[in-house]
Amino acid sequence: DNGKTFVKWGRAEVPNRHFDEHMVVELQDGRLMMLVRTRYGIGVSYSSDRGATWTEGVDSGLGGPSSRFFISRLKSGRLLLINHVNFTRRNNLMALLSGDDGKTWTKGLMLDERSAVSYPDAKEADDGYIYITYDRDRGAYKKTMEEALACEREILVARVTEADILNGE
Repeated sequence: DNGKTFVKWGRAEVPNRHFDEHMVVELQDGRLMMLVRTRYGIGVSYSSDRGATWTEGVDSGLGGPSSRFFISRLKSGRLLLINHVNFTRRNNLMALLSGDDGKTWTKGLMLDERSAVSYPDAKEADDGYIYITYDRDRGAYKKTMEEALACEREILVARVTEADILNGE
């Protein structure tokens, strides 16, 4: 009915979730995979009935500093994951690809090694490029507006291809 009414349809319980910024992708076998921001990195839960019920959430093994990540399926069929890798806090933001629905990941492309990079998002455009946005030093958790305004507060855009990510450069 074009958004006039909504019905609650299932939910995933993932231990130690931290801010509800879940992302869902459909796997090649038709299941849904929900990745969930947690205090230990990224949790995962699966649904085989289009989201009515979900498996008990567990650690995905993807790591991360309890920060937002991004995942989506590209036109090629690969999964794109943007997450912090080999990190100390919110640094080393990388783009990774998986051709086997997340069982394995490429070595990836370093997007930004600096600290305080977070909140990635991406869009694959018709021109073949993947446009990735993220922020750096956004001024969060400062005590005063003056302190926040003294931060860099950058919104950055990277334009890459799947080949760039596969080649790691």
